[in-house]
Amino acid sequence: MSFARSLFLNRISGQMAILILVSLLAIHVVIAAGIFISHRWDTSREQDENPAEIVSLARLVAAAAPAERAPLLAQIARAFPHVEMRTAAAMPPPNANEDPRLHFFELRLGPGFQVAMLPAAAPPTLAIRMPDGGTLTARLLPQPGPPPLAGPISITILFIVISVTLLGIWATRALRTPLSGFAKAAEGFNLDGEVAELPERGPEEVRAVARAFNRMRDRVRKLVDDRTRMLAAMGHDFRTPITRLRLRSEFIADEELRGQILRDLDQMMTMSDGALSFLRDGQAREDATAIDLATSLQTICDQFSDLGHAVTYRGPDHVTHVARPGDLHRAVANLVDNAVRYGSNTEVLLSRDGAALRIEVEDDGPGIPDARKTAMLEAFVRGDEARTMDHRAGFGLGFSIARAVAQSHGGTLTLHDRVPHGLIARITLPAAGAH
Repeated sequence: MSFARSLFLNRISGQMAILILVSLLAIHVVIAAGIFISHRWDTSREQDENPAEIVSLARLVAAAAPAERAPLLAQIARAFPHVEMRTAAAMPPPNANEDPRLHFFELRLGPGFQVAMLPAAAPPTLAIRMPDGGTLTARLLPQPGPPPLAGPISITILFIVISVTLLGIWATRALRTPLSGFAKAAEGFNLDGEVAELPERGPEEVRAVARAFNRMRDRVRKLVDDRTRMLAAMGHDFRTPITRLRLRSEFIADEELRGQILRDLDQMMTMSDGALSFLRDGQAREDATAIDLATSLQTICDQFSDLGHAVTYRGPDHVTHVARPGDLHRAVANLVDNAVRYGSNTEVLLSRDGAALRIEVEDDGPGIPDARKTAMLEAFVRGDEARTMDHRAGFGLGFSIARAVAQSHGGTLTLHDRVPHGLIARITLPAAGAH
């Protein structure tokens, strides 16, 4: 049984074949039951109702005077259209093959009556001789029964209804539930922490897909972790030679050359730190906690102001929000750093937008064309189309890091035009936990 189950019953094709077989059996049972009930109905009507009516009517005609029988038979024809009774000239001779129903009529009619079956009559016709010698004929006409159930059209319709019903129920239970689980698992897959594996149940094909999905998720997680560890090790190892080069550059007599080398080393350190930050963002490296978002934004503005940039804050004095403070601080700082690179005045705004919190970083720089706004959110895409990098050029990671942080908080990062010129980088966060 286990072998047959593994080869046939556990597969979708096997289950569909079983459902079709069950539907066929159900159809045959229903048809057989319908035919049996219809046959019993016809038989009972023919053997009980018609004979009883004929016996009663024959007694009624026999009790009437001979002159009154003709009008009485006309009234009977109108009242009982399924019973045909007429007067006859003489009693037919006995039939060698007597109908078994004749004995029933003789017992019910009583003494003085004789019954016989007219030969070669269709439908069967009964002859009744009354006590006064008169003769009646009565046709045994069965009453119409229910419509037959075994016609080809009825069988086809019944087969379709039962098959579609069974297959629909099976598909709902065996396919929709696992597929919905696949969609939820794929949609909720992230690198923030451990997620329960997708249950492996249902037909064999569905279980195979669930196993493949779980293995793929483990491989993706391992690949990302290995990449992060590798680049983290490279970034850590880069710090040592960069530090040595900075120390050695201090002994260079040419001040202009020393400044160029130090700027190049700063760029190398910034590139290393930015790549590591991009890899870390979107993964929960710290726990979410309640922070004063307004104070955090004011601190970022003060830090850039201390470096000589015109950065101001506008918004409420205090707004409590549940977030990862280090990640959110880094995201907003990246946006402000991009703004001060290309603009002379930068403003950080905090406001509510219905059920969400909105952080906007506005600058008065040249802005970004609409055709490039979406591309600028990708990693390593820079606003400066030049291939060379100077001290003002970035590495194309600021926006991508900010977007990864916003998404890890359940929010979004979008870019908009500022009037009359400039750029607005807008982070929208869900207001759950905000006060």
